Amino acid sequence: MRRLLITGGSGYLGRRLIALAVGRWQITATYFCHPLHGDGFIATRMDVRDAGQVAALMAQVRPDVVIHTAYTTESEEAMQRVIIQGTRHVAQAAMGIGARLIHLSTDVLFDGRRGHYTEDDPPSPITPYGRAKAIAEAIVAAEASDAVIVRTSLITGFDPPDPRTRWVLDSLREGREIRLFTDEFRCPVWVTTLAQALLELAALDYRGVLNVAGDQVLTRYEIGVRLARFFGLDPAGITPALAAESGLVRPLDCSLDLGLARRLLRTPLPGLDEVLAVQETMGINSQI
Repeated sequence: MRRLLITGGSGYLGRRLIALAVGRWQITATYFCHPLHGDGFIATRMDVRDAGQVAALMAQVRPDVVIHTAYTTESEEAMQRVIIQGTRHVAQAAMGIGARLIHLSTDVLFDGRRGHYTEDDPPSPITPYGRAKAIAEAIVAAEASDAVIVRTSLITGFDPPDPRTRWVLDSLREGREIRLFTDEFRCPVWVTTLAQALLELAALDYRGVLNVAGDQVLTRYEIGVRLARFFGLDPAGITPALAAESGLVRPLDCSLDLGLARRLLRTPLPGLDEVLAVQETMGINSQI
């Protein structure tokens, strides 16, 4: 089997990538703070901030493909070291052994002034996280010319629930106030969809930027209301709010144009409503 290295294997997306790739790839998954356990893969601790450690692991594993998902939002200093420096280390080490690099990026590297961004739109970040991710993209483009840079949106899932969904459910059940923006637009993506698309890209020749997200534009408020109703909770507990009046610096419309991904990938890119309809037929909404 071909060899796959997943950075950030203990993260929400990383764990789903492992689950889907087991049996199809020879997998090495890295973690930093949260140890990984399971069958069918090798788990190893790696600090992406340490160039020597990254290069040594790459030389030892010699992966055919590297899917780089490791990141942090802890602080600007941490983002500088993990997202920017860490990405440089991973990209350089991958190129050094001839591995194909798939780098996970984000939709919030745009200023959100118009939305429906295509792969040709240059980053225009207005937040520290967006700026760090934009710099990381430039590093990947310079250091790994055959890499794929995947821009995605809010990652959602129920097995287990992603942290954002869990926060909404727990807050409603415990009577805590939730304020969600009605003027902030995103394209939430099902975690399994994104993981399948990344693994499909591992076998394709495509290089450059690719938007991979859910094919439905929703506000954060609309997402919260849909999740509440899906799980039989009263959405009246969610208060609509405006990001533009919050005093926060946030991009408002980061929706992505998925035309290229739909043409390139076999993996379907369902919107949240379609995902919830499928999950309802499976009885997921009564199990969480």
